[in-house]
Amino acid sequence: MARTTKVVEDRREQIIDAAMHVFAEKGFVRATNKDIAREAGITPGLIYHYFESKEALLRAIIDGRSPLRIINALPPQALALPPEVFLRFIVMQVLGILEDENFIQLIRVFLPEVVYNPDTGSTINEAIQQALGFLEGYFRNKIEAGELRPMDAALLPQLFIGSVMAFVLRRNILHDPQVLHYTHEQIADAIVETMLKGLLPGR
Repeated sequence: MARTTKVVEDRREQIIDAAMHVFAEKGFVRATNKDIAREAGITPGLIYHYFESKEALLRAIIDGRSPLRIINALPPQALALPPEVFLRFIVMQVLGILEDENFIQLIRVFLPEVVYNPDTGSTINEAIQQALGFLEGYFRNKIEAGELRPMDAALLPQLFIGSVMAFVLRRNILHDPQVLHYTHEQIADAIVETMLKGLLPGR
């Protein structure tokens, strides 16, 4: 039974790997299940045994290979960490995923598609909303506990994610020389310190 489960999971990951490669090469709209099957070395029909559609494959990539996987894997005790520790950890993890070359190639291909393809944009927006909701809950709990001063808990995640994404896009899409030399540690420290100076009680 355990062996069967592992075989299924391995095949599923093989298909996701292939889909990431094909999506990054052809884009989501132009990619077909035949392309993905060819990349994975399987028959097209086998994909439907694991994923009901190309959209389901995109969702699997977002859930398992994007920063959402951090949220899904966080143990409950992580939410008890003080903001300066927790937020820095999140920034470091997110940068590590988003600035991986494979993921950057996906971003380069998907950005124009999101503008012109409502379906692709909708799937990605759902993931963003999930991340925002998670962070809003964290900020709200810390505000109620008195660890952060009262502010709009729904706005704070927007500022937080916006800051991280601005660095990712400027570094990897625009190749802005003003931000290329910063390490992940420097970026994480700057974002967290800047946010918390305006949030911590008594500051």
